[in-house]
Amino acid sequence: MFKLGIDIGGTFTDFVLLDTESGARYVDKVLTTPSDPAIGFMTGVKRILADAGLPAQSLRHVIHGTTLVVNAIIERKGCRTGLLTTAGFPDILEMRRGRRFDMDDLLIEVPPSLVSRDMVREAPERMSKDGVAFVPLDDAGTRKAIQELLDMKVQAIAVSFLHAYRNSAHERRAAELIRELAPDIAVSISSEVAPDIREFERTLTTVANAYTQPVVHGYLQRVEKDLAEIGYSHDLYLIQSDAGLVTGKSAARFPVRLMESGPAGGSVAARYFSEQLGRPDLVAFDMGGTTAKVSFIAGGEIVKAPELEVARHHRFKRGSGLPIRIPVVQMMEIGAGGGGIACIDDVGLLRVGPQSAGADPGPACYDRGGTLPTVTDANLVLGYLNPDYFLGGQMPLSVDAAKTAIGNLAQSLGLDLIRAAWGIHEIVTEDMAQAARMHLMERGADPRVFAMLAFGGAGPLHACRLARKVGMKEVIVPHGAGVASAFGFLVAPIAITLLQAYPTEIGNIDFAHLRNVYGGLEKEGRAFLQQAAVPQNEMTINRYASLRYSGQGSELTVALPPGELGPRQMQELEERFHEQFAQVYGRSNRNIEVEALNWEILASGPKPKVELPAPKSGAGIDQGPYQSRLAYFPERNGFVSCPVYRRESLSPGTRIEGPALIEERESTTVILPDSRLDVDAGYNLCITL
Repeated sequence: MFKLGIDIGGTFTDFVLLDTESGARYVDKVLTTPSDPAIGFMTGVKRILADAGLPAQSLRHVIHGTTLVVNAIIERKGCRTGLLTTAGFPDILEMRRGRRFDMDDLLIEVPPSLVSRDMVREAPERMSKDGVAFVPLDDAGTRKAIQELLDMKVQAIAVSFLHAYRNSAHERRAAELIRELAPDIAVSISSEVAPDIREFERTLTTVANAYTQPVVHGYLQRVEKDLAEIGYSHDLYLIQSDAGLVTGKSAARFPVRLMESGPAGGSVAARYFSEQLGRPDLVAFDMGGTTAKVSFIAGGEIVKAPELEVARHHRFKRGSGLPIRIPVVQMMEIGAGGGGIACIDDVGLLRVGPQSAGADPGPACYDRGGTLPTVTDANLVLGYLNPDYFLGGQMPLSVDAAKTAIGNLAQSLGLDLIRAAWGIHEIVTEDMAQAARMHLMERGADPRVFAMLAFGGAGPLHACRLARKVGMKEVIVPHGAGVASAFGFLVAPIAITLLQAYPTEIGNIDFAHLRNVYGGLEKEGRAFLQQAAVPQNEMTINRYASLRYSGQGSELTVALPPGELGPRQMQELEERFHEQFAQVYGRSNRNIEVEALNWEILASGPKPKVELPAPKSGAGIDQGPYQSRLAYFPERNGFVSCPVYRRESLSPGTRIEGPALIEERESTTVILPDSRLDVDAGYNLCITL
């Protein structure tokens, strides 16, 4: 059985074709086509099938990850959206969280709302916090509000009523009225999209879902049609932000859950390699052409969060962006990829990113019309990249174009060419180190006890220096690191996270109501898995609760112990919370009441079992370097003659002292001076710093 993983990034679209029976793997990269991502998608599909000598009919699963949703929000390229709120609450999006994220900034800026104030209408209704209708929904008044939005030519309507997380009846009725008046319009209601207690976050997430629904629906229809035309006859699957797979139909209904679709694949790959390596605790570092991401594998599982923030005005200031309440892989992401553009800022200092050259025109060295200096150009000038072996030689790089681009910047800075190139490399690595340190500190993690798993097209090139800056002692580069996210799609289970808000103190729980909450969530989760053809006996339901100390503004997600819901189980849950709180924050306080906000489940199928065979291409035949190249290492006061190895020639037991360069088709690994590389039994590069 063959599975195909496709990851559309900002610069490259990655493809991994896997034979699940033999473990045989084919990989490819094509430049992303920003104007129409489906073009690059289908170009790569046809090419990798031709390389493998397979017809499309042989594919059983096609699994896709895309940045379409997050790009639509960041670039404000969604559809014209209206918002229907409870009467008296039209300003929820403008009020945000009711506080400033930076008290010292007199010129504070926040991202503009996805729905302008004139596109908001009020429905006559009011629900209490206990789910009792104070004011029943007025159908006539609601129809009038809906018609006003339709007269403004909206393409989608979001409905977010006060306390709908406790009783969704009014929202469901409003959705019925919208469909009566406009059957073809996209509708999102908060009690389905984000049944959370927080009004601003719940409303914003629902608006983001409606804002991107027509965009995603049209894109998926196009891709599914193109796949059908070449003979693929099964469902298209997509990976969600929480690293679970869903069908295209479910993805089109809740596109907001695709916000971190592509990066989540990298975390799934990291979990897979964590199991293979027998290392339950890893820091995953993924650097591509546009962004760099840092995430955690703890206890063999992906660390997740209940919220992510997109479109930040300030890179490291929480609250300066749009908080989206969806379950998501917890990661730190910054605009620091290989295509990151270097420039001089307003005070005359060198800055790299977050703007990227992307795929069109791309870095100057791609020789496709780009003239601005980028990280990839700097790495080429410094000797880390082989201009004749980029993408295995399919895409030669122009050293002269890279030198010209960086030379122009160097002249403006009053520096020589090499000094400017090293400055670009050092600044982007330091930016990533700051993000990694912050992410580690927020988790209360000691970097000295973690190993870094590096992947992505540019990840292995920067990983060793990044790890040294952060304080880590070991870097591991798995085989096929350059397309790890696409591979992660192939080892992700079909899964969905569902939650329901029920704010209560642990000591005052209404167990009958809580059993109904979990019963409804489990029924919905099993129905989702059944639609995806997961056998009943292979379904797994795990229960969680979002807990905090009374009066706190944030919470921790804690796994419920198994068994019947009752006082004893709640005592154990509370104890788990105290322990987890102490692990994250360094202390706990058992004298403060614990309260719950949300109750959730993770409904999942089995993890796909994949056994990868030893790499082909004559691995181990020649363990020596195939050439040497001048590469820049400030530790050695400049350029040194550096041995260059082809990765496929390295077999288990090989040891190489740095400095050295390890080349493979999709990425290059830089081994620093005074470090050592050992190839383990799984052909992974294990680097001791």
